[in-house]
Amino acid sequence: MLRPSDHDAELSEEEFRLLRDFIHERFGLYFEDSQRGSLRTRLAGRLQSLDLPSFEDYYQYLRFAPQRAEELHRMVSHLTNNETYFFREGAQLGVFSDHVLKSLKEKKARSGERSLRILSAGCSTGEEAHTLAMIVYDSGQFFWGWDVGIYGLDVDTEALEKARKASYHHNSFRALSPALLEKHFSKQGSGAQVKEALLRMVELRRGNILDPESYEDLRPLDVIFCRNVLIYFSDASILRAVRLFYEALAPGGYLLLGHAESLSRITDQFTPIRFPGAMIYQKPEARA
Repeated sequence: MLRPSDHDAELSEEEFRLLRDFIHERFGLYFEDSQRGSLRTRLAGRLQSLDLPSFEDYYQYLRFAPQRAEELHRMVSHLTNNETYFFREGAQLGVFSDHVLKSLKEKKARSGERSLRILSAGCSTGEEAHTLAMIVYDSGQFFWGWDVGIYGLDVDTEALEKARKASYHHNSFRALSPALLEKHFSKQGSGAQVKEALLRMVELRRGNILDPESYEDLRPLDVIFCRNVLIYFSDASILRAVRLFYEALAPGGYLLLGHAESLSRITDQFTPIRFPGAMIYQKPEARA
């Protein structure tokens, strides 16, 4: 969603290149040459807020100002659209429920392990992370002594604050059945609040999916969801992210991408598994 402003500074080709490369390096997001106007519209309000006369001054602020870390947090919320909702891409979630969870439960039963760790990378306002909690909860397979952790990771502080409030309205429920809405939410004014049993399963944290430190205390993960995030990345940034996913996943762990995202031209590290209406990727099991 664009954030228009009445700030009238122009974004020159050189300023666009500097900002685009900076954003790409920090966050993986890539703006094509044709998107110069879009980037200007998204960031013009930040110039106005900081009383900066030009985009070059804004670039210098991002690089060198004492408050640059805080501004990076504010800026990133203007670069992403945070469009998400509960039970998005239902066919793939069906595969997660019916195949992935069952496979993991059987594997862990053989080894005696009783932990399940799932990451929603680029979790935005939290609908996906809470959807995964609902699916795991409703599976009935991971109670009685199981350590279950569902983690939501995002670089956008504003989006994470909304996720922590876990209060949603009708647009987030467009793919949610009335039965699940009644089961997992409490009415709250014109919206609904995720129930406490699910909130206890989800931990939300700020992090960058291109930063290795964001995964340090999450490894080994059993499943990573990163859906409709990599479509905004360059191939080089996708490869950086996918390599980190590979390192963070346990042998045999699963990676689930959005329906418009594919690893076919990026890497052959993962094994693709096709299902009707859905594709998932698996990290090979460790060799004996």
